[in-house]
Amino acid sequence: MKKVLFSAFALMVSSSAFSQYWSTQNTGFSTASRGISGMEVSDANTAWAFAYDGVTPTNNVQEFTKTSNGGTTWTSGAINVGNPALTITNISGVSGTTAWVGALLSTSSDGLGAVYKTVNGGTTWIAQQAFSTAGESYLNFVHAFDANNVIVGGDPENAEFELYTTSNGGSSWTRVLDANLPNPNIGEYGYNAGYYAVGNNIFFYTNKGRIYKSTDKGLNWTIAFTGSTYSLTDFGGATVNGDMAWSDANRGIVFKRNFLGTTPTALAIYRTTDGGQTWSTVMFTGITAANNINDITYVPGTNILVATSSSQTTGGSWKSLDNGSTWTALDTGVQHLNVRCSDASTCYSGGFNTSATVGGMFKSSQNLGVADTSKAINVLSMYPNPTKGEVNIKTDKKIKSTTVLDLSGKVIATGSSEKANLNGFTKGTYLITVEFADGSTKTEKIIKD
Repeated sequence: MKKVLFSAFALMVSSSAFSQYWSTQNTGFSTASRGISGMEVSDANTAWAFAYDGVTPTNNVQEFTKTSNGGTTWTSGAINVGNPALTITNISGVSGTTAWVGALLSTSSDGLGAVYKTVNGGTTWIAQQAFSTAGESYLNFVHAFDANNVIVGGDPENAEFELYTTSNGGSSWTRVLDANLPNPNIGEYGYNAGYYAVGNNIFFYTNKGRIYKSTDKGLNWTIAFTGSTYSLTDFGGATVNGDMAWSDANRGIVFKRNFLGTTPTALAIYRTTDGGQTWSTVMFTGITAANNINDITYVPGTNILVATSSSQTTGGSWKSLDNGSTWTALDTGVQHLNVRCSDASTCYSGGFNTSATVGGMFKSSQNLGVADTSKAINVLSMYPNPTKGEVNIKTDKKIKSTTVLDLSGKVIATGSSEKANLNGFTKGTYLITVEFADGSTKTEKIIKD
């Protein structure tokens, strides 16, 4: 089987745009134009990332950087896995000393490789679970839930996705039982680092537009998203692909992106609040297909999302405080490669360095859940509340749009006036979101009698 690797990184351009939300940190890579290929943030102080060559992305780079003091200092080093031809799939760290990487021979049709672990901050890396079935094995990711519980995943081998778990830090590994794992479709496979983890929950996506989900650290799996319902037939396709993020076991979001060549032509967002049993299409504002979003993340356990773009022309970062409906730019004209958060005050986003002591990482420097005070709403009221049907909206700002949602976040009505009509709706509680001409928003709960 020929495995296609998903990659959407842009080359480095210079930018010095100011953002009140991001401060610049130095990744410590000795070579300039090192981009952050991927990262994991285990807590507010601890993060691990690995690099790629921003000038010649086809060059194979085996380098990491880490922080255990919130980014005050980053320490870089080599991921010495004994073979410079091995490609690093991803990195997952749990402390300043302990981390795992996946490494595979991506130049072959198999992608044979192994999981490697460090317990001394990256000085040495020791091989653990191998992926060794010629013609079938293909290692995709490794994730550490903590210092003991780790999972490694790969493509189907012997008619089932090849997944192994350990509860002793990798001293021994056990393959996930076939009975605990939905069968792959014909020709189905995953992608390098094509997964998302939060708490005890882990998800990975496939070339058949599906998302596999586990809520018990990878022991049991279900299907949480079937992309064919939304014409998202391949999470890594050239003309249609996707990305996902999860706040917890229930709240998740999927971005579907359409391309004509390398030009993004359409963007759709889908959202679940029941763990993937049902999905709704999100009516969103503040971002477009032209922004060419390349990564999304939740602040764990919240409705706060951050999206980034590495586009050389429309790059930047955005936040949403309402689970993906409304997006506000955090900065523009800046290349952000990927993003992960530990809490609303601590998010890291990869960039490019210009030297060992200049740049390469962004860190949030303001609580993302705090509204932009420059766009404060002086007067806003919605009445009557409770209402029999019609709701009046009084404000000192110009209204761009109004949106009525149910409590699951599903959009059920839209408008652009100072009135919202709930006639015909069943009794209950609804949300009315008002977007103003200056880009700010306000959401209020309304009770329908």
